[in-house]
Amino acid sequence: MVTMVSSPTDSRAADPRAGTVVEVADFDRLIASRKAVVGIIGLGYTGLPLATGFAAAGFSVVGLDTDAEKINAILRGESYLPDVSDLELEELHPRLSVGTSPAAMAAADAVVVCVPTPTSHGVADLSHVDAALAAVVPHLRPGTLLVLQSTIPPGTTSAAARRLTREGGIRIGTDLYLAMAPERINPANADGWRMTNTPKLVGGFTPECTRRATVLFEQVCEQVHPVSSPEVAELAKVFENTFRLVNIALSLELSDLCRHLRIPVREVIDAAATKPYGFLAHYPGPGVGGECIPVDPLFLQPLAQLAGTDLSLVQAAHRRITERPGQVVDRIVELIAAGGGTIQQARVLIVGVSYKEGVADLRNAPALDIIRALRHCGAQVSYYDPLVPSMVLDNQAVPVAAWTPTELAAQDCVVLVTPHNRIAADPHWSAAPLVLDTRNVLTPGDNIEIL
Repeated sequence: MVTMVSSPTDSRAADPRAGTVVEVADFDRLIASRKAVVGIIGLGYTGLPLATGFAAAGFSVVGLDTDAEKINAILRGESYLPDVSDLELEELHPRLSVGTSPAAMAAADAVVVCVPTPTSHGVADLSHVDAALAAVVPHLRPGTLLVLQSTIPPGTTSAAARRLTREGGIRIGTDLYLAMAPERINPANADGWRMTNTPKLVGGFTPECTRRATVLFEQVCEQVHPVSSPEVAELAKVFENTFRLVNIALSLELSDLCRHLRIPVREVIDAAATKPYGFLAHYPGPGVGGECIPVDPLFLQPLAQLAGTDLSLVQAAHRRITERPGQVVDRIVELIAAGGGTIQQARVLIVGVSYKEGVADLRNAPALDIIRALRHCGAQVSYYDPLVPSMVLDNQAVPVAAWTPTELAAQDCVVLVTPHNRIAADPHWSAAPLVLDTRNVLTPGDNIEIL
C-alpha cells in the first residue's frame, strides 16, 4: 500500500537533512543520486502522473492533496485516472507517500504545484495557487526548488516571487528557487504522447532557478526546453490552448457550411490534412470541455485590456464554441419538429456526457449545457456513458439509460456527444428512429442526421 504522511513530526523525522540548506552542489548530487525528495501539490490529472513519474524514476515522492477521497483511493492502490493504473500505484508504493498536511513538504528538495486554475466571471481564479503557496512555503527548507506547473496568466510567477519577498523576506534565487514549467498532459491520449516523451518548457525567475528546474525535469522528460523567463513559459502554455480554441471554432464554422452544401466535413478536413506542411487537423463537435481550451484563453483578456489592445479573434472563437451546445439543442428541436413531433415531453438520450473520449471528467462538458437546455424545453432527458455511472446536474439526477436496441428504439432522438470505446461502430444505432451525430463519425444511414 502507498504510505500515508500523517504528521509534521513523522515527515521531518524521516529525513535527517530537514532544516539544512540545499546548496547548488547538494541539489545536483541529490538529483543525480536519486536521493532528492520530490513534493507534488495537487494529485489530479497532472499531479498524480507527475508523482508516479518521479517515483518510477527512483525518487522518493511526497504527494499532497486537500481531497481526502483522492488520498484514500491512492492509499488503497486504486487509481482514479485513465493514465495511471492500479498496478503502477502498487509497484511504486515504497517510494510514494501521500497525505493532506503541508508540513510534509519540509522533507522535499523540490516541490511542484499542480493545482487547478479555473475562471471566475471570465477572469483566472488563482485562489488554489495562492492557497497552495501560502500553505507550503513556510515549511520549505532554504534552497528548495519550487515549481509552478498549473496553467496561469503571464506574470503570475513573478508576482508570486515579489509577494514572497515582500511578505516573507524570501530572496528568490538564494533562499528559494522559483520556476514555471507548465503541464502538457492530455488525458487518455491515444497517440502515444505521455509525460516522458512530451517536451517540457521551463522558465525560472533567475538563471539558477531555470537550471535547477531543468535538471529536475530532465529526470522524467526526454526533452526539456528552457526559456528566458517565467512569462514566456506561462504565455506559451496559454497560447497553445488558444491556438486550439481558434482552430476548433474554425472547424465548427466549416461544419455548418458543409451541412448546407451537403459535403462531408470530416472528409474535407482529412483531405486537407494530406498536405504535409502548414496544416493541423481540428475536427468539429458539440462544443469544448475540460479545464484547458475553454478556460485558458480567457486569461489573456485582462492583459490585453491593460495593454490597450484587443483579442477580437480569440473572443469570437470563444463565443463560437460557447454557443455550440445551444446549436445542438436547436438542431434536436428542428429534427423532432420535422418528424411531426415537439420537444415538450420528447424522449432524448444523450450518449457520452464527459468532455472527452476515454475520461470520466465532466468539467465544462458540452453535454451538461445540452441537458440543461433540453430540460428547459420540457424534454425528458436520459444519458448513457460507460465512464459516468451516475450524474446529478443542478441538484437533479439525470436518469441513466441502458445501451440496448429496445432503449434506443423508445427514444424520440438519440444524440451522440462523446463516442467512448468505439461506440460509434456499434450496430445498436440502427434501432433508434432518429440519431443526431454531433461528431460526424457514425456510418451514414436513413436515421442518422448530422449537426
